[in-house]
Amino acid sequence: MLNLERIDCIREEIQQKKAVTVEGLAKKYFVSPSTIRRDLDILEKQGLIRRTYGGAVLLIHPSNEIPYSIRTNENQVAKNIIGELAADLVMENQFIALDTTSTVAFVVPHLRHKNNLKVLTNSAQIALECIDTLPSTRVFCTGGWMNKFSLGFEGETTRQRIVEYHTDILFFSARYISLDAGITDVNEEDIYLKQEMMKNTRKIVFLCDHTKFDETSYRLVCQTREIDYLVTDQEPPQHWLARLEAEDVEVIFPE
Repeated sequence: MLNLERIDCIREEIQQKKAVTVEGLAKKYFVSPSTIRRDLDILEKQGLIRRTYGGAVLLIHPSNEIPYSIRTNENQVAKNIIGELAADLVMENQFIALDTTSTVAFVVPHLRHKNNLKVLTNSAQIALECIDTLPSTRVFCTGGWMNKFSLGFEGETTRQRIVEYHTDILFFSARYISLDAGITDVNEEDIYLKQEMMKNTRKIVFLCDHTKFDETSYRLVCQTREIDYLVTDQEPPQHWLARLEAEDVEVIFPE
């Protein structure tokens, strides 16, 4: 097994188990403990894990930013369902905005049959996926300095680029949503850019799998009444449906 392949396997194992030991990984991959320690050093530098005595643990906390490489592998079935449902909201010839979240990335493959789209995004990863997947689509990438966790652009250059454009529909996601606190997330700069995108779009679509309901992070993105659609992978509880209906938010989920 090549070094990069082994590191990818170790990353997936840590995501599943939340903690691993050097001894256990060395036996599993038939390499020396020192080799595993070097692999874990790489993952720690990427911000994915924290080294412990004899092993490592996954870095996940409501107030921590989770790297894109971890988020994109979480809840993939749910995200694909959401991506397919969300893509149905897109009409041909529209100008759409996509944020840096892994959930939004799952919308892109379902846009293959939409013609003459234009995409604005501050995500380097999503911009590349659009170019690879949607050959007829024009992609506008904001530029700026790149956040190594989100693989998205941030900073004043990014903000200035966003405010130049007016889009038809915005797709975004965030860490959590609750009835009391609204939609919340972690990265203050990224939240600010989401808010800038919201100012210059006709329709706002929040993508949210069922695990994000009734939880709160520490920084407000927006109140639920500010969005037009909520797309999720399971039917929300009745009290959620009643609240969102009262706020004139259309909820989309699998029938």
